[in-house]
Amino acid sequence: MTVSGSEKARLVAIDIDYTLIGSDLKISDRTKQAIHAATDAGSTVTLATGRMFRAAVPFAEELGLDAPLITYDGALVKTAKTEELYWHKPIPIEDAREILAHLQSLGFHINVYIDDEVYVERLNEESRSYTAHVNVAARAVGDLLEFLNEPPTKILMMTEPDVIDNLLPELERKFRDISHVVRSLPQYVEFTAKDVTKGAALAELAKRMGIPQAQVMAIGDSENDVTMLSYAGIGVAVCNAVDRAKEAADYVTEGINGDGVREAIYRFVLSS
Repeated sequence: MTVSGSEKARLVAIDIDYTLIGSDLKISDRTKQAIHAATDAGSTVTLATGRMFRAAVPFAEELGLDAPLITYDGALVKTAKTEELYWHKPIPIEDAREILAHLQSLGFHINVYIDDEVYVERLNEESRSYTAHVNVAARAVGDLLEFLNEPPTKILMMTEPDVIDNLLPELERKFRDISHVVRSLPQYVEFTAKDVTKGAALAELAKRMGIPQAQVMAIGDSENDVTMLSYAGIGVAVCNAVDRAKEAADYVTEGINGDGVREAIYRFVLSS
């Protein structure tokens, strides 16, 4: 979609990891100021992330946001402060079992998310790396397939980036009829219910808020941001984004991470 200079973004959805924040996991003061200026100008700013809801809320609180947060790649949308649930779209349990059985056969680390908790077979280097990144403790439960007795919000597989390079096309083909399969970080592959994406969630949220597509801006960096960058009237990829995100975007910032977010807000929300 072509960006119109006359359209101002009234709904702004910002990815968290390596978009809002960099490797230091902190929101810069300059980025906060831009986001506060956007909300003061009447725009709704939200976060759109693959993270768990509870791992996204601290960032929303730091920014003073109470918009519906798009979490788990669109599977769970809930407001940060009041925790008003907009929707929850988990993976049907039989589909989840099929995905989980295959991933277990590959031997890689798996996270399963139920009721905003993360469950793993055992605590290991991968689980410790993940929990340090999102600041949420994992629960070790043994065999995940035996443990799974209700539909999970999301399933995540972790392994080396070069392994995912080779494996991802096969996983996408194998599960395309039952799951949306996407890479988020270089070492993560995420599985949500079929047709559950950040883009679908952003479109549904904009419709509920009565905001036209042309006045929606999405800002992201990764492959799981492609659907929302493609949907938004103003799709923005930060400078450090992967090529697929840049190709899907209408605009690529000069700045990386939070500086790119600031740049996009000043250009598409606050410019006169």
